[in-house]
Amino acid sequence: MGSEQSTPVDFEVGALKVNDDDKPYFQMSPDTLRISMELHQEAREKLSKSVRDSAEDYTVNSFLYFQGGRNQRRFDTDQNYVIFRQEAYFNWLFGAKEPGLSGVINVDTGDSILFIPRLPPSYEVWSGPLRTPDWFVRHYGVQECFYQDEIAQVLKERTCSTLYLMEGMNRFSYVRTHAPVFDGIEEFSVDKETMYPLAVAGRVIKTDRELEVIRFVTKVSSEGHKRVMRAARPGMMEYQAMSIFRYYCYMYGGCREMGYIPICPSGDRTKILHYGGQSAPNDYQIKDGDLCLFDMGVEYHCYVTDITTTFPVNGKFTEVQKTTYEMVLNTVHSVVNRIRPGFTWREARMVCYRSLLRNLVEQGLLTGSVDDMYDCKLHRVFMPHGIGHFIGGDVHDVGGNASYWCWTDAEAKDIDWYDPDLEWCPLQKNMVLTIEPGCYYNDVLLDPALIDSVQGKFMVKSEIDKYRGIGGVRIEEVFIVTEDGCEIISDVPRTVAEVEAYMSNPPPDDIPFLDAY
Repeated sequence: MGSEQSTPVDFEVGALKVNDDDKPYFQMSPDTLRISMELHQEAREKLSKSVRDSAEDYTVNSFLYFQGGRNQRRFDTDQNYVIFRQEAYFNWLFGAKEPGLSGVINVDTGDSILFIPRLPPSYEVWSGPLRTPDWFVRHYGVQECFYQDEIAQVLKERTCSTLYLMEGMNRFSYVRTHAPVFDGIEEFSVDKETMYPLAVAGRVIKTDRELEVIRFVTKVSSEGHKRVMRAARPGMMEYQAMSIFRYYCYMYGGCREMGYIPICPSGDRTKILHYGGQSAPNDYQIKDGDLCLFDMGVEYHCYVTDITTTFPVNGKFTEVQKTTYEMVLNTVHSVVNRIRPGFTWREARMVCYRSLLRNLVEQGLLTGSVDDMYDCKLHRVFMPHGIGHFIGGDVHDVGGNASYWCWTDAEAKDIDWYDPDLEWCPLQKNMVLTIEPGCYYNDVLLDPALIDSVQGKFMVKSEIDKYRGIGGVRIEEVFIVTEDGCEIISDVPRTVAEVEAYMSNPPPDDIPFLDAY
């Protein structure tokens, strides 16, 4: 059990370290955040307690089993498709960086065991020294470590009574997690029902240590956005402006990976909600007078953030750009000012959409009753997306709890911009979410609405036509729910005056390679 393979070398190097008190931690450099592996011990204890308290007919000597992420090949090649990123539940509980791992947690004690793959001697030639079981124990703060082919034997020796497995539907993505398997699992009594909703609920309410990580990655991303605001200029390509963000966040924040594909449109393309993918890879040239809408966030230790800024590339808003921007900013404030524990996302959504409609009425683009506009879903014409989402181990993080799901998926189709986990979920202290109102002028949505017998009667075409061509505006903040409100932790210039004043200064010295522009 746990026998040595080849002649591995135990080593301590890089971001995974152990302090003088023999406590393991993760830190990319002396200037980045140090994260104690106690963060993951707290998560294991939290989930174990939830299972003990919630499982029907719970028996002692039960274990939770988790399977970490695996490397993915690029089609039929021998190359990995992307840089490996740990599966979010596994990272939450163990903080381990390597692919091909599994882990179990003793529900009674919270003690944990990692299982690692047996790697061939040639691994050392291509990928570096083989890490021993003792290395994993020391650097991840688990109690024991064995090899993957020893899982069944280890559980038998510990007289495992029930093995709890993860199986359930992510209600945000509608992608199902299937229960993991290993050789010999058929010899154990398994429970596939209990753990998934408890793990989801556990990730929703962040601990103080988790909040520290999210604050850090949000600060780094905020500073990256600010560098882009000062460095972007007419003539740049969209991807070049995006690269400034990536450079800053990795160089100074140790954030190697983006939390999602950056969305960096300029000009009329700012009306495209998920611009930036393979079909529109941030590849247009930014022109004088364009708005830039940059939706970008990085991750650190597999914790993600998500911030959107909209700004004029030449540093000065036109009147229609300014009007649109201030309508969206007013909408952000209308929601943020009401956030507090007990406030539901359904209430937040209604406040957001109604506020945007009122602003459009005040600016003369719409006329009539806001209530009637809301009932006919006119807000969808100008803001065809939801108002925000949970943030954490994934950019659209898991959220809610099975007890909040008040209707079937079929019934949900008739609900306006149904947020399945959030809809009736009362906000609680230490939840972390985004709020991201937007206003867009997209002919694909405007033209049918203008001739619609219900929606068209509220729309003032002559005024709306003045705004066509500018694209759209989105403002996205990250906030933590507090005891009596919320704390916005994204930190970038937001008012029109702040944006224009900030952009009037030259780019900072920590962004090189701008001489060509």
